[in-house]
Amino acid sequence: MARYLKLYRLVFWTGYVAVLVAAFVPVAGALNRIHLGPEAFSIRLDHLLHFVAYFLICMYFLAGEMTGLSLFKNRSLTKFIILVLFLAVITETVQLWVPSRVFNVFDLVANIAGVAAGWGAIKYFKG
Repeated sequence: MARYLKLYRLVFWTGYVAVLVAAFVPVAGALNRIHLGPEAFSIRLDHLLHFVAYFLICMYFLAGEMTGLSLFKNRSLTKFIILVLFLAVITETVQLWVPSRVFNVFDLVANIAGVAAGWGAIKYFKG
C-alpha cells in the first residue's frame, strides 16, 4: 500500500487545488436555472451538485482510509474535515469578488451538508 500513498495524496491535493481554482473562474449561471421537481419543492441542480461533490471528496478520503492510505500521519480525520470545511466556505465566499459569480448561502449549505453526510458515512464505516 505504501507505494500508492504518494499517488493517493497527489490525486487529493490536485483535486483540492482544482476546486479552489474553479471558484475563481467566471462562468454563466446556466445550472442555476435548472430545477428538479415542482417549483414549490424544487432543488436547484447546482445545489445537488455541490452536495454530491463534497460528499464524493469525503468518500475518496474514506476509500483511502479503508485501504490503509492516509492523507496525514496523525489525526487524519480531524485535519481532513477542517480542510474540506475550509474549502467549502472559501469556494463560496470568494465568489463575492469574482465577476459573473454570485455568493449563494444555499450553495454553502449544500457544500457543508455534503461534508456532514460524508463525515457521517466515514464515522459509520470506519467506526
